[in-house]
Amino acid sequence: MNFHYVKSAMALFLFILICAPVSAYYLSIDAPTQVKVGESILVSGSTNTPPPDRIDIVFSHSLNVPLEVDRKSIQITEKGDTYFNVTFDTNGLEKGNYKIEGLSQSQRAFSAGSRSIRVVKLIDRSDMITINSPTWQEFEKTLLIEAKISGYSENAIQMEVTRENETVFGPESIPVSGGRIKYELPVQNPGTYDISFSDYDGFIGKYSIVLEEKDQHRLIETVENHELTAALIKDTEKIETVKETPIPTSGEPKKISGITAEADVSRDNPGFFTITTDKTPITIQVAGNSDLVFEYKTSPDAANIKVNEEMSSSPETVTITDVSSEIYLKVYPYSFKAAERATITADIATSIVLSDTAAKTFGFPPRYGNSEENDGTKTPISAFSVLFGLISGLMIFIKRN
Repeated sequence: MNFHYVKSAMALFLFILICAPVSAYYLSIDAPTQVKVGESILVSGSTNTPPPDRIDIVFSHSLNVPLEVDRKSIQITEKGDTYFNVTFDTNGLEKGNYKIEGLSQSQRAFSAGSRSIRVVKLIDRSDMITINSPTWQEFEKTLLIEAKISGYSENAIQMEVTRENETVFGPESIPVSGGRIKYELPVQNPGTYDISFSDYDGFIGKYSIVLEEKDQHRLIETVENHELTAALIKDTEKIETVKETPIPTSGEPKKISGITAEADVSRDNPGFFTITTDKTPITIQVAGNSDLVFEYKTSPDAANIKVNEEMSSSPETVTITDVSSEIYLKVYPYSFKAAERATITADIATSIVLSDTAAKTFGFPPRYGNSEENDGTKTPISAFSVLFGLISGLMIFIKRN
């Protein structure tokens, strides 16, 4: 009997015996390879890892140093196969390659056949198109769409128009002349209309135009004031000339004083601020050279409130009465093609700073490098590598003896 053969067989049996439990568990995830910016990424998966454990599905931007965007956890409560689905929002994200990875919180190693990493490409070519028609139009049952497409030589492009997530036109090809679009679309209702363009290479971008009716209340009030003034003049038996009483109009909001902060903002790159205060009510004002919009939250879990009452360059102002020591702001121009220097002022604030915490509160990745959270994670040593080293040492020991 060959004793060397017996030692080799025993070593191989020991290797299989030790490695079998390690490779018995798997994790498999699936995700689309391409997604348009603004659409959700649906990730489906399955695993047979036993309880107690949690599986983290991590969504990160694949840069030189991966930047985590979001994370979803799945609680493992029963033995056997567990199936799951999670979604990630892409609103406000930059185009490019992103990574979706599945990790075990107990640092369990999965079999070699597992598929725990997927790469998703976010597509956005919206800078190809410049909307030339007004982004705010008076509602006259026609939506005017005028745009210029950079470097476009085709004579048609596919367009789809939606309102409140309902399609009102297309997708349908419309003519393009000299890289320009001019289309008048009959519509039945006022509101915000989203216009999406696509070509042979896929999705280009989505743009919004607001249709609003005339202020009927203000129009009726003006007519009534004129009629009242005329009646008073007619019934007054005075000899001197009676001057017509001017109709009062609301002036531009007064600028407030207090602590200020500034940032360059655009629709693709909004500014995120944290305002700290010792007391409320607090008045906040956002000003710039164009129509600005800001959203605020009085806590990370509070409702998101949008402020856009003024037109043109008039500052937007709000007074917050809720008790809160920190208020989070998201600031951006109304127009998709505008880039603006925004000034934020708060009358009784103790500080106003650009903040990663505020960005995270609105569902955006950190961008200023001042997050208080430690996003670093330790990479566990692979169990397979440890076992391989042990078995290799054992084989060498047996061979020498």
